Amino acid sequence: MNKCFYILTLVFWFSSCSTIKNSFNATAEDKALLNAIKKFDKNPADTSLGSALTDLYKDAAQVHLDNIEVYTTTTNVDKWDKIIKEYLTLQHLSQVIKTSDAASNFLKVPSYDAELEVAKEKAASDYYDLGVEYLKASDKDAAHNAYYSFKKATEYVPAFKDARKLMDKSYPAGVLNVVVNPVTDNSSFYGSLGLNRFGNSFNNDYLQRNLVRDLGGSYTKNAPARFYTDQEGRRTNINPDLFVDLTWINFDVPRPYTSKYSRNVSRQIEKGRDTSGHINYETVSATLFITKKYFTASGDLESRITDAATRNVINTKRYSAQFNWQQEYATFTGDRRAITGNDFAMLSNTNFIVPDRDDVLNELYKKIYPQVKSGIYNAVRW
Repeated sequence: MNKCFYILTLVFWFSSCSTIKNSFNATAEDKALLNAIKKFDKNPADTSLGSALTDLYKDAAQVHLDNIEVYTTTTNVDKWDKIIKEYLTLQHLSQVIKTSDAASNFLKVPSYDAELEVAKEKAASDYYDLGVEYLKASDKDAAHNAYYSFKKATEYVPAFKDARKLMDKSYPAGVLNVVVNPVTDNSSFYGSLGLNRFGNSFNNDYLQRNLVRDLGGSYTKNAPARFYTDQEGRRTNINPDLFVDLTWINFDVPRPYTSKYSRNVSRQIEKGRDTSGHINYETVSATLFITKKYFTASGDLESRITDAATRNVINTKRYSAQFNWQQEYATFTGDRRAITGNDFAMLSNTNFIVPDRDDVLNELYKKIYPQVKSGIYNAVRW
């Protein structure tokens, strides 16, 4: 049976089979082989299918071997990532065949263990040499690149030379000094009120101080950066690498809307018992007249991160939040006994307590704050 016939037959057999999921971004040839093995495991008596495995494996393996040959001719150090991925896929195909009783009887394949180890050693060596070159420079970008080059070396060979020691050397050299400036307000909401600060409990540097503190300040261990307020930066005479500017660019705090509606309620209550002891019920009802006040406030805060040396903006994000408020009170006609639970509670809400501006801003702040903090943290990671 020739190769073309095998392929055409397998396409017919496996057109209804689901694609086997794996972590190696399988090629079409890989999927054909893996599906054939899956089918063969279910029907090991099908010798024609077993014979087809030789050609299917040869096709699948050749794709990866050809890729390796191409990658080997390139000069970028990341070629090793691609080469190692190809060897891992070949290794995976070999393992699947070896663990299949049916397939392993028809097909003997290499493991590629030795080739994989050689590739890892070469990868570690090239990444290590690249890290050493980066260390010769004195700027922080070079320190970042050196750190990750040594880190890649240790990922392939954990104890490669003194790569871990050099990681420890390059990391502090690349730590960024980040200055978070006070929040500014360009929103029409506060501009129309003639204000340039928030209320007593929510002023412009409140967000700034909290961010610096929660990001770890000048002693953070969670990110390769130290964080300062603008005042702290001047006081400690640091050389900033990045500035973070936060600006409220929109506030919408509308006056409360009012709506009125009515609703009928009823329930059965115990009236008494008859002579035989059975409970008698009666239905009581009432009409609720409900007044609702409500509004939806919204705010948008822009975060802009700027390179301190070039003044180039390297990251801009806009964060939005909403705060929904509503309150209801009610009067009624009818039988008070028909009113229960939340409906009954509305009867006592004779006065609306509308949140003031500080209350609204604090609610918006609580929702926006985690987003802003996460955005800054992710932006300064390297």
